Amino acid sequence: MPEFGQLVILLVVLVAAGLVVAGPLLWPARTDVESPLGEEDAAGLALRHRIAVESLHDVEADRRAGSLDPEGYQTARAEAEERAARTLAALEAPAQALDAPNDPQRAASPSRGVAALVGAGIVALILIGSFLPAPLTLANGTVVNAQLAAQQAAEATRQGAIRRLETTLAAKPEAAGLVQLANLYLQGGSSADVQRAARLLILAIGLDPKQSDAYRLLITAYVQTGDYKDATAATDSYAKIAPSSPDIPFFRGLIAYQGSGDRAAAVRWFDAFLEAAPGDPRAVMVRSLRAEAAGQLPGNPTGSPGP
Repeated sequence: MPEFGQLVILLVVLVAAGLVVAGPLLWPARTDVESPLGEEDAAGLALRHRIAVESLHDVEADRRAGSLDPEGYQTARAEAEERAARTLAALEAPAQALDAPNDPQRAASPSRGVAALVGAGIVALILIGSFLPAPLTLANGTVVNAQLAAQQAAEATRQGAIRRLETTLAAKPEAAGLVQLANLYLQGGSSADVQRAARLLILAIGLDPKQSDAYRLLITAYVQTGDYKDATAATDSYAKIAPSSPDIPFFRGLIAYQGSGDRAAAVRWFDAFLEAAPGDPRAVMVRSLRAEAAGQLPGNPTGSPGP
């Protein structure tokens, strides 16, 4: 949802543009005097100049985002400055013509001056918007595009790593490689990716029944998809090879709280995890989940199962 500052800037720009378009209708020029603009009116010139200035600031935003090298930046800036100068000169020419001392119609066409002033106001708003901090800046479109490009590049890297691993594992399957490939699929986040990862992890456990990383990722995948029955079975199998691992009370607590809604059992398992691994990176999350399960958080006196 747009921020309040963005809406205010957009509203002002739209009102200003409306005045530029409506100006000739509200203050019609004398028909017996030839317009110094020719066929192109002030509204069109103001719009052209606004676009030129926006292009100039897009170039600056692209430079800050790192999408332009120094040479490309200089070229793009020079072209944008030239366009902005041409449109500004065209916009100011009518006002200069109307200021001629012998012009009997100097006061007869106020719409031209209004259009020029409003056009200048639009340019000023664009300039101000370009220097506002996010999320108010009008250059947010460029930032969003840069973020999207980064996400696409990361996804391309992930897909490339998947293809290379699949080629390697097709020639020589091994449990560690299957776990690595499954982890890459889990990063995708889609249901299809999770299903592929689960199949790979089951294959890895078949090759190495003591592969704890495979169990950990498999149970995580089941919990994420809400498959608590298989998560429970996988946890039971994991407990046979690593009964003292803090992963066991961690996963049993999650399954009890999020799966069956047994808050009392969840609290017991979370306490067991915190006792076994108080310095574990997951301890902060577990403490929060335990407080929820015990109904100790403000506004949640009875506790409720997590999503």
